[in-house]
Amino acid sequence: MKSMFPTQPSRFARLYGALALVGGVGITWAAFELGQVRAGHSRFAAMEREAELRAELAELRRANTELSEQVALLETDGRIKAEAYKTVEQQLSDLQAEIQKQSEDIAFYRGIVGDQTSGLRVQDFGLFPGAGPGDFSVRLVLAQALRNGRRVSGTVELAVQGERDGRSTVMKLGELRVDGPDRLSFSFRYFQNLEAALRLPSDFAPQSVTVRVRPKGKGNEPVEASFDWELRRG
Repeated sequence: MKSMFPTQPSRFARLYGALALVGGVGITWAAFELGQVRAGHSRFAAMEREAELRAELAELRRANTELSEQVALLETDGRIKAEAYKTVEQQLSDLQAEIQKQSEDIAFYRGIVGDQTSGLRVQDFGLFPGAGPGDFSVRLVLAQALRNGRRVSGTVELAVQGERDGRSTVMKLGELRVDGPDRLSFSFRYFQNLEAALRLPSDFAPQSVTVRVRPKGKGNEPVEASFDWELRRG
């Protein structure tokens, strides 16, 4: 009986090649469109991009289902070598990571396009582990309604609430930032990414972070938002 093993890798290779092409196109377009939005692209372009991402995500999910079926097949077929299973399993993991990224891109565009009533706001906030113990990276996205169109600038203050030596303590960005000023500066029309590296004292247990956005100009009110200290995966 002719073994099926020689035909499997080529089949998976063709499938993964198609998936890589879809993912590559998606990443390229995402980078291009984000640049366009930063340059003043319209709300309609962002809506179109969201629709494109939805279509790409549907295709990735279809491929994910097919690969999942292949994994199940390999798990029950004793004639297939372990290496073939590992290859397909890795392809499935890569695909699922791409699906997650596409889903996050869609959520980001939906937030930018959908909220046309709010003014300046904290669109997204994340905390990520750093290189060493006590090192963290804080990343946030500021945004305003696309229809606004005017440039807004100002500064962002961060305060971390927690406990130190059994007492409730608040530590500000200037006390925690590895380098740079004690405030973050921003200037944008539609949205802007900000990031800062933090180093917490070993005896400080963080609980939450307060972000206070102070726009320049008469009549521009500060914006404040609080977030639990919850780390995300990089």
